[in-house]
Amino acid sequence: MNNFSYLIKQGIKSVWRNRFMSFAGLCVLTVSMLLFGLSALVMIDCEIILSNVSDQNEISVYLDDDADIEKVGEEIKSSPLTAAVRYISPEEGLEQMMENYEEQRTLFENLPYNPVPPTYMVTVNDIDRISEMTATLTSIDGVYRVNAPMDFAKFIRDIRTAFTVIGLVLIAALGTVSVIIIANTTRLSVFARRKEIAIMRAVGATNGFIKTPFFVEGMFIGLLSGVLSWFVTKLIYERIYDMLYSGFQMWSALGINKIVAFDVISWYVLAAYCLLGALLGALGTVISTGKYLKG
Repeated sequence: MNNFSYLIKQGIKSVWRNRFMSFAGLCVLTVSMLLFGLSALVMIDCEIILSNVSDQNEISVYLDDDADIEKVGEEIKSSPLTAAVRYISPEEGLEQMMENYEEQRTLFENLPYNPVPPTYMVTVNDIDRISEMTATLTSIDGVYRVNAPMDFAKFIRDIRTAFTVIGLVLIAALGTVSVIIIANTTRLSVFARRKEIAIMRAVGATNGFIKTPFFVEGMFIGLLSGVLSWFVTKLIYERIYDMLYSGFQMWSALGINKIVAFDVISWYVLAAYCLLGALLGALGTVISTGKYLKG
């Protein structure tokens, strides 16, 4: 236990003794984690926005004039893919059409009959299954035509796929770069103390005993970079959040007003940063010292 405490103290002290190397590692790891964290938060917010936009999709279900409106409505509501149903009577539909085409209002008013059929507007709870929902609606007795935003659904799917691929590639790249940089920084620190290490090995110190202070040093730098990354992320995210809410209120229809406030996820972000920093710092240390002390 005393040896373990000693090694931990040595690892923390070595951060200050090799402060220039430690500072370089801290800066590099902070920048990498900052990009990593901001990318993850952007992915989360984009997913929220895309989900909000996709929830606004509606399928128009046009009924036959002699259709049993209530029965059709019950069948639509019974589908597990149905999120919301709104009925529009022929009179309401005609009024909406006249409002949309105000310049032709007189023409609509002089029609001998109402051309607008009874209509259900159906919102799907999973836009990826809109084709399945369209087939289900078409098969209902009394429905003569279904108009679904297939192109819109495809666009949302493509955007989600692109964001997912880009985000995963970016996260993997940043994680790899961070580990490599920390490993190289630690390797330089090990090399700078090669005489000290040689003496320790000469008196019988095991590789584990030698590597533990470097391991603690890497974790400690990682934790510091996690706290620093959290603080910078908080400043950037809250600035952008306030800017979106104050200057772009018209974007509320796109779901901007539903993005996550930093206060809600603050502690989760801090914990994730500290764990990630400690992991990357320790991993980089293990890689570098393992190669240097081999044999």
